[in-house]
Amino acid sequence: MDQQFIMSALIGYLLGNIQAAYIIGRIVGRIDIREHGSHNAGTSNVTTIMGLKYGVVVGLVDVFKGVFAVLVIKWLYPGNANLALLSGIMAVLGHIFPFYMGFRGGKGVAALVGVMAGLDWKLGVLFALLVAIPALITDYIVMGSFATFLALPVVTYFSGYPIAFSIVGAAMAVLIFYLHRHNIRRIRAKEEVKVSEVLFKKKNA
Repeated sequence: MDQQFIMSALIGYLLGNIQAAYIIGRIVGRIDIREHGSHNAGTSNVTTIMGLKYGVVVGLVDVFKGVFAVLVIKWLYPGNANLALLSGIMAVLGHIFPFYMGFRGGKGVAALVGVMAGLDWKLGVLFALLVAIPALITDYIVMGSFATFLALPVVTYFSGYPIAFSIVGAAMAVLIFYLHRHNIRRIRAKEEVKVSEVLFKKKNA
């Protein structure tokens, strides 16, 4: 069991380290995406800096690496849902803290949606809606991020996972608020880029 635990955590973390935002930024834009916009390697920042089509590509890669982190453990250790969730959580943490990027990655929202989809497609739909609806209502993507991570400890608890996952989920929710502290300040100062500004950038240009 200890070996399975370590393998699940390691596989998830390494898959999370696949940083599409950073790679596309380097290859296409010749930039370190973390030095621009919100200074993180994630879907929303790539969309803001490089455009919607690149943001979609990054978002899909991040979602699918979350899905794959869960599915590969389901395949390796069938019947152990706890290990699958462990791998998924580690994939999210790998996205946030990639070892080869000085532990400066993205926020992990798309990866978390993928993890939930890998566990159960209905959870994937739920978490995708938790990202989209608050973001569209408030016009700030950060609100979708908050809703998604706040839901994590609640969903894991009511899904019957060990309480340790809910505790970790709560800690990750606190982490996400901390990582978005600059976004919160920009919202209060009315300087944060809005969803509508990104989606309709070309139309309004």
